[in-house]
Amino acid sequence: MAEIEDIAFKIAAAFEDNYFVVPKRNAFNAIFSEYLSLADPNASMEPYEAIVRLGYRFRPEFDEMVKQLKELGLI
Repeated sequence: MAEIEDIAFKIAAAFEDNYFVVPKRNAFNAIFSEYLSLADPNASMEPYEAIVRLGYRFRPEFDEMVKQLKELGLI
């Protein structure tokens, strides 16, 4: 499932690139709070790791998160 890792890398890189753009950071954080809490309830993982885990354990939610990020122009 290299596809999940590739997408996770793109999302994590986009998050880092836009971290200092407050509206985009807030949008990422809102989406991450909703979806990544499934894979990392304690928020102890790096975003990339949590996104990969989400993709493997909760694929429908992963796909929905990617869809939302694309619709918002974040990735």
